[in-house]
Amino acid sequence: MNNNEIVSELENIVGEQFVSDKPEETFLYHYDFITAEPEGKCDIVIMPKTAEEVQEIVKIANKFKIPLVPWVSGINFGSTATPLKGGIVVDLRRLNRVLEVNEDDMYALIEGGTTWAGLQAYLGKNHPNLMAGVTFSPPGTGVVASCLCYGMFNLGMLGGTGAEFINGLEVVLGSGDLVRVGSCSLSDYWYGRQPLPDLAGLFIGWEGSTGIVTKAAIKLWPKLPFRKDFVLMGNTFDMGIPVLLKLSKAGLGICDIFVFSYNWIQAAIGAYEKKVPLNPLKDNLPVFISGVTTQAYTEKQHEAQCEAIETISKEGGLTEAPQGISLDILPYQAWGAWNFSRGGGGEWIGSYCSTREIIKYYKLARETALKHGHTSQFYSRLLFGGHYCVSRFNINFNKNDPEEIESARIILKEIHEEVSSLDGVVMYKAPKWAHEVYEEKIYPATYELMKKIKNLLDPNKVMNPGHGWGD
Repeated sequence: MNNNEIVSELENIVGEQFVSDKPEETFLYHYDFITAEPEGKCDIVIMPKTAEEVQEIVKIANKFKIPLVPWVSGINFGSTATPLKGGIVVDLRRLNRVLEVNEDDMYALIEGGTTWAGLQAYLGKNHPNLMAGVTFSPPGTGVVASCLCYGMFNLGMLGGTGAEFINGLEVVLGSGDLVRVGSCSLSDYWYGRQPLPDLAGLFIGWEGSTGIVTKAAIKLWPKLPFRKDFVLMGNTFDMGIPVLLKLSKAGLGICDIFVFSYNWIQAAIGAYEKKVPLNPLKDNLPVFISGVTTQAYTEKQHEAQCEAIETISKEGGLTEAPQGISLDILPYQAWGAWNFSRGGGGEWIGSYCSTREIIKYYKLARETALKHGHTSQFYSRLLFGGHYCVSRFNINFNKNDPEEIESARIILKEIHEEVSSLDGVVMYKAPKWAHEVYEEKIYPATYELMKKIKNLLDPNKVMNPGHGWGD
């Protein structure tokens, strides 16, 4: 690859100050900042400002048959933006505008590199009566990327995963064509994907391997006057999970239900793993800690909802945390959970699954981690009214220690093998090795369809090669 020729052509698109092949700058894009996945290689980085510039970049990638990787922050915990086969990393952070907020239809039209910090600040200043669902992630992570990768929001009980918060998309395909999907393909409104053929699925869950999203409309929700965040505790998951499942079906205005193991909470506040108990129950500590958020329009409505939540919780044996203990910092915009071992490294196995499997998932993952001397950092969230859930298990490590990194990879794969024995468990933000496992399990005709779609949208196979389905 002749970098000089390619860089020259890219500079003609965005200007020389927004293109670089200098090692000290491309180095920042060659690996995921957090995870244990293998490093890649970034040859050139470019920062476009418009969808038209993205189109021209994709055309150059096709001309030279070189890889193209869309990137927002590099903090994706699945290494899905790591350039495994070199090429051009397209840093989207200059595509960061909130273009419109429609208060009547409750959505925000944003550019593909908009961060959670940018969206939250804009809404707080200009539309304080509306709120976006937010992930448990740092403020610099990308909103659109979170949605496309099935991220979990603190309004998940209302709307499901981030993918279900997407109303419409503007995308530059791997071929260089610019398309719009949803109501925006026929009008100036981005209110939804109905009643047209739902083509948004061509880009959701594909990990940037079918196109680069330059605009997206994201659902917003009303911010009601009355709100309470319950912190519920119990001795075991066998006790706590049935209570949460009952709450999810009780129609109590609940917008979020999640559960942490005790050790996950310790990680979130930056506790050092080697100094915390492997088995909190032996020290008479609550293994099960849950957050339940409800909101209401009137005070009487709110009082009734809170009374019902308290009644169901007590009947199930859960206790409310003492006054002064709060999860108001969540979604926490902190690094504690990933700097747990003071080495800046952390990765998880995350899966979508049936709510029937939460307890089994927790126990299988916990036993595997304990066997290797790691604490139980488990997290689960009920989604879309309790129709399904996500479960995750974290392993921390020192990124400066190659042995710890390799150990983390082995443990994560072992946990994945264990939890995959449960029916319906499907890993998300799956790294390359997990995709290879699924390719052997997936319904054959379905996988063939994925490959056909990939070939149609990315004929020269330039889009994020090594990641995504049908690669």
